[in-house]
Amino acid sequence: MSAQSNKLKIQGVVLLALLLITVWRLINTISTNQPNQFPQKPIQIVVPYLAGGGTDTFARILQKSLNREGGLGEEFVVTNKDGGSATIGSRQVKDAPPDGYQLLCHHEGIIATQLAGVVDYGPEAFRPIAQTGSIVLLMVVRADSKYRNLNELLEAAQKNPNTIRVGANQGSPAYFICKQLLGEFPGADFNFISAGGAKRYTYLLGGKLEAGIFSLAEYVSFRNSSDTPAADNILAIGNFGDKRHPTIPEVATSTEQNLKTRAENAYYIWAPKDTPDHIADILARTFHDTLQSPEVNQELQKLSIDPTFRSGEDLREHLAVRVKAFQELSVDAKTELPNFPIWIIGIVAILLVAVLIFKTEPEAVPEAPTTSDRIYSKKSSMLGATCLAILIAYVAALQFKIPFGIATPLSIFLMGLSISKAKHTQWLIIGIIGLGFSLALEMVFTQLFSVALP
Repeated sequence: MSAQSNKLKIQGVVLLALLLITVWRLINTISTNQPNQFPQKPIQIVVPYLAGGGTDTFARILQKSLNREGGLGEEFVVTNKDGGSATIGSRQVKDAPPDGYQLLCHHEGIIATQLAGVVDYGPEAFRPIAQTGSIVLLMVVRADSKYRNLNELLEAAQKNPNTIRVGANQGSPAYFICKQLLGEFPGADFNFISAGGAKRYTYLLGGKLEAGIFSLAEYVSFRNSSDTPAADNILAIGNFGDKRHPTIPEVATSTEQNLKTRAENAYYIWAPKDTPDHIADILARTFHDTLQSPEVNQELQKLSIDPTFRSGEDLREHLAVRVKAFQELSVDAKTELPNFPIWIIGIVAILLVAVLIFKTEPEAVPEAPTTSDRIYSKKSSMLGATCLAILIAYVAALQFKIPFGIATPLSIFLMGLSISKAKHTQWLIIGIIGLGFSLALEMVFTQLFSVALP
């Protein structure tokens, strides 16, 4: 048998293997989208805050029950995507495929950030799956603070504007509550510090904040025992609910403190906008059943979260009412936010000017390279450029939702061909390495860590 024939057979084996894995992944992807086949892989619940905060704690209580009951036969995975006043996580889900495998656990900050001009999208950019809990909001200080009620805090903010540091993310419900409070004391203003629940607690104890808005769940979770030194504990000085909560009956409502500001919040599960009806219905029923679990109710009761449930048309009508309420609360916050595109353009321009001004003189030219040096350098540059192009194409493929099991082996195979100078005798080895490595990664991510790959 000729060497040429052997090479062709080797190429055929590699191509057949790549074709089989590609077909297998495509069939798996297609079957995942069938109405009676959902779900076929782990479902990711994105929490747009750091671990340890109120939203994260709530999501993990649901996750524990969902996985324990095993109603859908696939794992639910909580992923924290903090940053950008919760917009990094929300944008990830907004732009995800509408297949039910990426969900967002977020409160009414999704309404507030749009009205504040932080992002140009709100509830209309998602498909609401379910309201899963009602939240009580509190104004909290460090336990040794000189401010013992809301009026004392606001009077200080009126006397010395912009000096009292308050933890409230720009565009969040907490931010809107604070702006409404400030509106009751002409001339008063806070120095707003963006920080999520867990970080807000740390900043408060560390003296980086004088006050902050916390959910009751966060407050109960973070508050230490009564014998803890005041400098190491927190204290609620105002409840923005309709009435005092039985968990903290000693905390007066804002109405009792002669203020008009009242506020409520709730947790919701959101999906990408075009998520099909049958998938939305399956997910809504699943979360409804989870909220009926005695264990979940017991955990939520400890955190003083009411397991309120809405879905379908009832939920859409409720959200319309809440959007209108936020619009009425809006205090033209858009004018207070920095123009981020202008800032970015300005910073880039400054860096370019700095590069031109401080550009160093060229180094002394070394001895002329030999012909072999030039050839080697040229080949190395071409190899580096080729590998970089393949890597960029791989990242782009994942961004365009090309399945991990297709993009990964193909990119490894192409990169291997480039490095090995495309010798036909090495095609089989490179193909096996690409397939084996990608399948091993997929198994580790999906089975061991329950990560939802594209």
